[in-house]
Amino acid sequence: MIINNSIRCYRRAIRDFPPLSKLFKTISSRSLATEVTIKYQGPVACIGINRPHMKNCLTPHIAAKLKEEIEFLENNDNASVGVLYGERGTFSYGIHPNDLQTNSNIYEEILNTGLFDKFPRKPIVAAVSGYAIGLAFDLALWCDFRVTEDTAVLASYARNSGIPSNHRLIKRLVSCVGSHRALDWLLSGRPVKAKEGLEAGAITRIVACGTGLGQAVNFAHSLANMPQSSLRADRALIYSTTEKFENKEEIHTEWQLNHQRALMEVKDGIHITKSGDVRHKEWK
Repeated sequence: MIINNSIRCYRRAIRDFPPLSKLFKTISSRSLATEVTIKYQGPVACIGINRPHMKNCLTPHIAAKLKEEIEFLENNDNASVGVLYGERGTFSYGIHPNDLQTNSNIYEEILNTGLFDKFPRKPIVAAVSGYAIGLAFDLALWCDFRVTEDTAVLASYARNSGIPSNHRLIKRLVSCVGSHRALDWLLSGRPVKAKEGLEAGAITRIVACGTGLGQAVNFAHSLANMPQSSLRADRALIYSTTEKFENKEEIHTEWQLNHQRALMEVKDGIHITKSGDVRHKEWK
């Protein structure tokens, strides 16, 4: 049954998903030959985990490169939103058992890159397909939004690996679904399907299998079309009330900066358009 579902999913993906040449009109040459890819479609940066032969499992190198690309996005005035995804239909399977056998410290080394501690100053959309397991589950929760394919599976798998969940994952999960459901998911270690994740609040929206990346890019473009100072101010203010990120001082500074900038933009009439809809590109 699982094999048949996978075959149907693959066929649907081939039929419905547009060629990458159409999806990405402007492609940066940076990092294309490495385990982390970066492609730009206008103001949207698509950051891909590119280790499909190992189920896109994370390594310290990949985590460091993801952090580097996100920092590049933050400092790129032409980019407003990031999309994080896994190449070849799987978001990430966390840590591969072979990598763990080779390097018993790999879990700590990935965390020590600082990726999971970072507060990204621009919105990040996770395009979740296939599996988001272990640290990859935490990575998906670290993002602002999770556009998830209907066949995707999320799980901590802490009970399977014997590795205890880190406090960041627990705080983010509790922030999304509450302590009661977090206890169920983490202590049982059971896989969570997309429908249950949506009902619990861990997933932003469910899309058809094979369309996750395209739908996430479209959603990211809708965010990029908004006045950015106002959007980032509200985003920072929301996060200041949650336990998702521990960088409270940095978040407050981000809110203060963008709040003041947004008020100045309104005062100067920057967002006034003929239609009255600031989402239109006339204001930019």
